[in-house]
Amino acid sequence: MTQREFFIRIVAGILLIVGVGQLAISQIHIEAITKVFANQIGFYLFLFMIFGLTTGFNAVLIEKPLSIASLIGSAILSSVGGFIYLRILQAEVVTQEQLTMGDINDSFRYVAFSIVVYLVGAILVSFLSWPDVKASSQHV
Repeated sequence: MTQREFFIRIVAGILLIVGVGQLAISQIHIEAITKVFANQIGFYLFLFMIFGLTTGFNAVLIEKPLSIASLIGSAILSSVGGFIYLRILQAEVVTQEQLTMGDINDSFRYVAFSIVVYLVGAILVSFLSWPDVKASSQHV
């Protein structure tokens, strides 16, 4: 195994751990959204979680150019869902007098961290996997 392949596996593993980890700590996110009055926040949290898991699995299963597109697409969808989730949380803190940033801080930090990991990881895995994927698709 080359250093590049090892690095790809490490980054793909991190993406998978973050995706599964977000599901594991979903109780923190659920506690945060129960304090928010916006009806659509649950949808964006679900979008963030499901596409985050998909991003992790896609990173591990890259074999074809289409799988790279799927990885980048799922990372973007997850990040957009997470970004909208964070914007709704911020808006609710501003509009609700009894809600403070401290009430949602853990969920906010975990989602923001995960968005960065998904985007950077998807770009790294795609970029580093491209030579292998391109070579294997030409031999088929």
